[in-house]
Amino acid sequence: MSRARKHHTVPQFLLRNFAVDLEKKKVTSVAKFGKMAVWKERSIGSIGYEPDFYVHSRNGQAVSVEEDINRLVETPITRSQTWAKIKNGHTETLDASDRGVLQALIKHFEFRTPHYRATGEELVSLALSDQKEIPFADEERRFFELLGKSPGSAKVLQNRRSTTSIEQLQTSSSMVLVKRSPIALRTSTTPVIPIKAPHHPAMNLPLPGMVPFQRVLAVDPTTLIILVEGEFNGAFSNEAIDEETAIGLNKTFLAYFAKFPHMDHLITGRERLIEDMCWGPFELVEEQESQVIFRRTD
Repeated sequence: MSRARKHHTVPQFLLRNFAVDLEKKKVTSVAKFGKMAVWKERSIGSIGYEPDFYVHSRNGQAVSVEEDINRLVETPITRSQTWAKIKNGHTETLDASDRGVLQALIKHFEFRTPHYRATGEELVSLALSDQKEIPFADEERRFFELLGKSPGSAKVLQNRRSTTSIEQLQTSSSMVLVKRSPIALRTSTTPVIPIKAPHHPAMNLPLPGMVPFQRVLAVDPTTLIILVEGEFNGAFSNEAIDEETAIGLNKTFLAYFAKFPHMDHLITGRERLIEDMCWGPFELVEEQESQVIFRRTD
């Protein structure tokens, strides 16, 4: 493995659902360039990747899990009836029989990104510090201390999670919700985001003091999948949401894009783009037919 390979941290088969051309090779996105951000059309192959991201060291040898990800996760998902419904624009037909694949989509897409790795590294740092914000249990602190003392172990752990098979990613108890939007939805190169949720005693919150949350993934421009882990007896629903709710969700994706450095692309059309970017920490610099330029104001 002498030459670095382009490893897509966001599956191209997901991004193709947001394509703006018939060949499904291009999307429109806002990309960050320091204090500037530029919206324009971009090649799917040119975004959402890092060189050798899925490579770690074992006994001094470079080991790539890219092929394992494809074999154990991506291929089974893309060949499933569930993905066929999504790809062909029939998300209104998603039902309880699709729960397993939908869970796997959310968990896998969460595990495999630079944002997930950065979050893990931040948890290690917090566990080794004197901070009081997160009251780690002794067992959790020992786990993170072990990761902190073993260079590269966090990367190995992430790669292991990224190769978890779709069967192992499924549980029979968690709640899966499908939400269909009347307007175009946004996503990002960190496609799964956590959003606060009302507290429920059945929720599984793995860290002490954790705010109740739900994992949210846009699988196409009009469909969100939501996963709430816990003892919900496999609850499932598929329903439409109103425009106001969808606008709020789009602003949430934009807010995450603005806040977190590893969310380097916001996949979005032009509708409400300027209004929402200026609602966030940006100002309009220049508007053309083919591109829009913004500058951070914070």
